Amino acid sequence: MPAKAPLTPAQKKTSVGSATAKSARSTSASRQRATPTASGMTVDELAKQTGVSVRNIRAYQTAGLMQPPVLHGRLGLYSAKHKSRLELIREMRHMGFGLEAIGDLLARVPDRAGAEYSLIAQLFSNGFFRVEQPLRKSLAELTTHWGESITADQVMPLLNTGLYQTIEADLEHPLHGGTQVDVLSPSLWAIGKQMAEMQVPLSTSLALQNQLIEHLRAIAQAYVDQFVIAMVRELMQTLEPRGDMTTDERMSDEDPLASLSPNALRTVLNLFERLRPLAIGSVSAAFPVVLQQEFDRGVHDKLKARVRQQNEKRTSARDD
Repeated sequence: MPAKAPLTPAQKKTSVGSATAKSARSTSASRQRATPTASGMTVDELAKQTGVSVRNIRAYQTAGLMQPPVLHGRLGLYSAKHKSRLELIREMRHMGFGLEAIGDLLARVPDRAGAEYSLIAQLFSNGFFRVEQPLRKSLAELTTHWGESITADQVMPLLNTGLYQTIEADLEHPLHGGTQVDVLSPSLWAIGKQMAEMQVPLSTSLALQNQLIEHLRAIAQAYVDQFVIAMVRELMQTLEPRGDMTTDERMSDEDPLASLSPNALRTVLNLFERLRPLAIGSVSAAFPVVLQQEFDRGVHDKLKARVRQQNEKRTSARDD
């Protein structure tokens, strides 16, 4: 077999360059395989980020609860939409829903609203009907997701909602960014963070929250007032009347709770605990209907009217 002719300097340079390029392509491909998060997540990464096993992820896909991954060659990659849908499925499973029921509910969930619905599902699975444990934050930390600081004009209305309590505030500078506050509704704060991700301005989010608490406090006061009046009147009917005073006169004459025995007060408390989920549920049940009505009245109908006007203008222009 004839010996190969020695390579010329130019051939050696070309060979070395080709090998270097091949090595670079191999390294680049290896990096792409090692870090697929640039265009998605592998199933293992998705499982790690959501706490859902790979086996269950595959089962949810088979059941049609979530879309299969996008294939890049032989590698399946999952997007943020997959993650939010999986988190929603996870929370609904924690709440005790079966796969068929989850499928029926997910059919009504907009594709782009997975993260928002997942957050609401977390509120229910973490005890929606109970008062939450406070979360301690500084005033500056409350608004970091908006990338701006809360102003002095915004702080006082925020504190006046009653959902934030200052902790050992500096009397000389009580409202600086480092002031510690207890967030009494971490879930509402989490919803605020979600609004920040949707690029809702901080001022708008705070204004909505202030109005929300104002109206919810009025509803809560109505529930408590009506409940106390009804329940205490019924309990006082069982007490021995004092003199010739009627129950209504006694209730208007003094604090009605002052006339109740400890056992009667415990009865009031127990009945209130039974009322709590009903009151919360009634607000949750009515608000979607009212919200849709207000959207139709304030936005949807106006958009339809504007489209109709534009169509009439086009028709008129063609006729001319």
